[in-house]
Amino acid sequence: MKLKHLTIILFFIQIQVFAACVSTGSGNWSNPLTWVCNGVPGVPGCGDTITIAAGHTVTIISQQDYSEPNCGSPMFIVVNGTLDFPVNGPKLQLPCNSGFTINSGGSLTASAPAGGGSANFLEICGTRYWRKADGTQTGPITYGEPLPIDLVYFDALVIENTVQLTWITSSEINNNYFTIERSIDAKNWEEILLVNGAGNSNQIIEYTETDFNPIEGISYYRLKQTDFDGRFEYFNIVPVKYSNSDDEDELSIFPNPVRQGENISVSHSFNSTDEILVVLRDLQGKEFYSKVHININKDELIGIPIDYKIPKGIYFIVATSENKIYSKKMIIK
Repeated sequence: MKLKHLTIILFFIQIQVFAACVSTGSGNWSNPLTWVCNGVPGVPGCGDTITIAAGHTVTIISQQDYSEPNCGSPMFIVVNGTLDFPVNGPKLQLPCNSGFTINSGGSLTASAPAGGGSANFLEICGTRYWRKADGTQTGPITYGEPLPIDLVYFDALVIENTVQLTWITSSEINNNYFTIERSIDAKNWEEILLVNGAGNSNQIIEYTETDFNPIEGISYYRLKQTDFDGRFEYFNIVPVKYSNSDDEDELSIFPNPVRQGENISVSHSFNSTDEILVVLRDLQGKEFYSKVHININKDELIGIPIDYKIPKGIYFIVATSENKIYSKKMIIK
């Protein structure tokens, strides 16, 4: 199956883009390599839904002020691992109507040296819900507003002449259905798909749908969720570039989707003198492949074996050199 290019586009129009950010491993909150947001490395921003995966410790070592008027869109943080304040002083401040949920197995803590009991705190809409002096908090706990739909991931992948849309929820409350909307300008939207929700769920659910008539050039997709009582909310906007041309991308993988037991080939635009670290991770950041490749020419493919022990699902191929980083989503079926 031939993979066409999914390009993340820098917006030149005034729109709000909210991301689903998932930790890729332990690290600093402000480090883009700590997160994958809408399929690419990045730092969480205003309005985003943020998940710290189990086994990961994300540290806050500098001020994270998303409070109003800096940010007017609710943010939701779900902690399955650990959020830690290792130094005294930095705070996490969220806008009104936001929520901070610690699930079972997750924790909120401050490992900073003794003293400064009020130096680190979690604040939502000006209300302080936790401070260092309160000690380590473990789940299940929710501060502020609960997230009706805990969206772990939403993305689009151009495959041949279609756009495959995938999203994952880790919990759903009174969820009637999802709507996929599409736009050519991120302002005027049309409904193209309607998918029944799970109603109520506290487990991981993966949804996959296909747009068989994508728009040529740049288009945008967004996910809408509607409750049984008619209330609804929108999630992040995903830009896509669909083209019939065969222009080279910075990073391409094929086949995609891939089956267990097959190999995938990675083409790239790194210099032949670069040392390239190629890592295969799942959505929770667990590594299934990691290898440094040296003196690989631009026209030389990097092969990655997909072992039968790797579970079926959605993964990321992340390739990094000293000054470049590329990421692509792949599916094992």
